[in-house]
Amino acid sequence: MSDQATADGPEKRDGGGLAPWDVGTLPEPPVFDWKRLPTMIGPGVLMAGVAIGAGEWLFGPAVSAQYGGTLLWLATLSILAQVFFNIEVMRYTLYCGEPIFVGYFRTLPGPRFWIVCYLLLEICNIWPFMAANAAVPLTAAVLGHLPSSATEEAWVKFLGYAIFLLAFIPLIFGGTIYRMIERLMTAKIILVLGILGFLAMFLVSGENVKEVLTGFFRFGQVPLRADAVVAGRHFMFQKRDDTSTYTMQGTWSAEAREPEFAEFIVKTGNRQHKFNAAGLDQENKPPTGQAREIYEQLFERARVETRRPGQFLAVDEAGAEAGLEIRGRVTSRDERAEGAPVWQAERIITRGREGEREYHQLDDVPPPFGARARALVQQQGSQRVGLVGYVAEHGELPDLNWAIIAAFIGIAGTGGLANTLSSNYARDKGWGMGYHVGAIPSAIGGHSVSLSHVGCVFEVDETSLPRWKQWIRHIVRDQAGMWAFCCFLGMALPCMVSLEFIRNVPVAGNRAAGMTAEGIADSYPALEQLLWPLLLMLSFMVLAPNAVFSGEAISRRWTDVIWNTSQRAKKLEGNQVRYIYYSILAAFGLWGLVALWFFNPLQIAMLGAVLMNVALGCASFHTLYVNRTLLPRELRPGWFMQTGLCCCGLFFLGISLLVLVTKW
Repeated sequence: MSDQATADGPEKRDGGGLAPWDVGTLPEPPVFDWKRLPTMIGPGVLMAGVAIGAGEWLFGPAVSAQYGGTLLWLATLSILAQVFFNIEVMRYTLYCGEPIFVGYFRTLPGPRFWIVCYLLLEICNIWPFMAANAAVPLTAAVLGHLPSSATEEAWVKFLGYAIFLLAFIPLIFGGTIYRMIERLMTAKIILVLGILGFLAMFLVSGENVKEVLTGFFRFGQVPLRADAVVAGRHFMFQKRDDTSTYTMQGTWSAEAREPEFAEFIVKTGNRQHKFNAAGLDQENKPPTGQAREIYEQLFERARVETRRPGQFLAVDEAGAEAGLEIRGRVTSRDERAEGAPVWQAERIITRGREGEREYHQLDDVPPPFGARARALVQQQGSQRVGLVGYVAEHGELPDLNWAIIAAFIGIAGTGGLANTLSSNYARDKGWGMGYHVGAIPSAIGGHSVSLSHVGCVFEVDETSLPRWKQWIRHIVRDQAGMWAFCCFLGMALPCMVSLEFIRNVPVAGNRAAGMTAEGIADSYPALEQLLWPLLLMLSFMVLAPNAVFSGEAISRRWTDVIWNTSQRAKKLEGNQVRYIYYSILAAFGLWGLVALWFFNPLQIAMLGAVLMNVALGCASFHTLYVNRTLLPRELRPGWFMQTGLCCCGLFFLGISLLVLVTKW
């Protein structure tokens, strides 16, 4: 790196492919003090508020409802990987006051190349799934039940539009946009985690609490669901032939003759063909041939088996000589409070070489059936196996919903390019050299706030180096402490509640955002008038604030890029950066209205979340390159942080490859 000084200008420092940096003094870092804790709030709290959103409220419960707590170790890996990423993007900002996104454009082969690359990666963030899903509980509150008909789904779209447009209002006020977002997310964390903590403490059994907490550490284990699982009104039946797998799943209405929700899925290879409860696909065509016969068989079986309230069924056809059928009852909450298991087996039928045998106690079931039977009852329709061992034995991945699992991984934590905003907010907070650079002002109340067109770095010497190390410790506390803790807590609490109230409930379409509220209300009918609106409000509180963040994230990233790279933008005054910000925000608003019309909420969320893995994987390696080339040697990450960043990139790109292989 070379220094430049001119007779009529301040000292400059070469910064790669963009304008040279200014040179200043690294400010003193804040001293940690419990008494001054509120003043220590930084990007970690704001990003934690963002993190408690789709991953924790939609995909976490959706995955745990189907597979229990077994797959939560994937959330552990995701959150820990993102801690490395967040710290490293903030490292760059501490040094020069610029967001990491600007740093990407400083590297070879230059800004024009990276603009194309990151516009493609930005596709993962253009889907307004938070507004779409926040509309579901709001619609349910109006209707008194989860939306299901075409007319009711139109309400979801209408309210989705309203939430999406109203989400732009908080971005107009507050002096700096960061300040308003920080207040919003801090309030969200306190309210949401407070209510969820209360529910978990008083309504969730110790067994489910234990399953969730241990699930974060069950590394390498995956669940195998039984071929048929019925739990009260909820059902899943699977049948296979030489070429295809047929699945019928749904929830039968307690009052009506028809299912409340059902779908029939025909999977041939990696291709899926879905039909609704009426047996029609998206083109209103019914299944034909063998698929039609199986649809009718499974539909009738679901109708019969769900007529037994409070009963369960698990059927596992592990080969012609190892069939297992278990029937029993779902215990009451009073029984569980006294230590009874959720499922209590009453009849176990084994089908092996010696024919069919019947037992009435799990302890009486002999090998090779006994261990499987106990696992299916204890884990309510599934059993755990090692992922590596399963692949080695079968030569393929287990038949799980890998798309929704990948979405769960992608949004556990913050996810995707949204993580880069840790550096933007560190700049706007005035951390490190961000103190000299400024912030993006809001439209109203931000006239005295300005943003420099170029970053500002410092000389590494005996004064600045100790300060630098203290700043690094400060961001580690912010991310590995505050952010990671809130992410784990925000994932654990909704999953505990979902295990307690919606275990084995199928997830699809508009149901995801409101099914936890429905499950709790169904479990306490005497308190339904209180719990139903309370839980819908909670769901709305989780998702709606993140609708604000969706537009803010894209607008902020590309505002900084344009502000630092465009010659036209450099002619603007420091407080005129708002014009660029709000122009991008308006463009996102127009696109969002189109996306909300054509996609259902869960589709939007899954599409965005899966693509987030690609974006974060690529950004991890680019961040490593930036910090190894643009930072002075003394300030670069050590081998531990570099290894963690590489693992982050490999993990998220690997998950993306997994979806590609299993989906196509």
